[in-house]
Amino acid sequence: MTEAFSLIVTDTSPLFTLVLADSLDALLRPNLPINIPDAVYIEATRVHGAPGAEQIVAWINDHLDQVRIVPTDIGIDQQRRLEEGRSTRGLGELAAIETLERYLRANPRAEALLLFEDTDVMKRRAIVDERVSLISTGDFLRELELAHMIQSTDYILDQAAAQGRNVEKQRMPGQDAATRERLRRQMRGHKD
Repeated sequence: MTEAFSLIVTDTSPLFTLVLADSLDALLRPNLPINIPDAVYIEATRVHGAPGAEQIVAWINDHLDQVRIVPTDIGIDQQRRLEEGRSTRGLGELAAIETLERYLRANPRAEALLLFEDTDVMKRRAIVDERVSLISTGDFLRELELAHMIQSTDYILDQAAAQGRNVEKQRMPGQDAATRERLRRQMRGHKD
């Protein structure tokens, strides 16, 4: 029998989609700890006044019991690059992988979910620990809907799209049916 997922780590894109849809609380529905790598946090919030940046900060502060910002070596590199005016492209994703690797080393029996939207994550699947299951924002929302934890995936994606977010790829189901089924079963077990 496989272990239950014990952690959600998110990349930057899902945070943007959910905050623009005013639906960050969807991340809390599975009742799992949420780790946001420092580089992801900086990507999502460093431009004050950017759509959703202040809401992400406020949401994290309101949920410190369940949401944690995790320091990473990649985050240190990101700070250096920002100070030097160099590109930081892709560092959030690398910080998410670093966060997962550290967590799994410290918890040898644990399994985790990586919430993503960028197809680059799928290309790097070979370097991600086998105890990490990848799930797109759209698939995550569909499983929440099937578990009756949100009313409508389409509504959330429509809200994000109305705010200018490109969500067309999130409307198509992903290929990892096993991950979706595991998450669905686990959430049904957590239902009150």
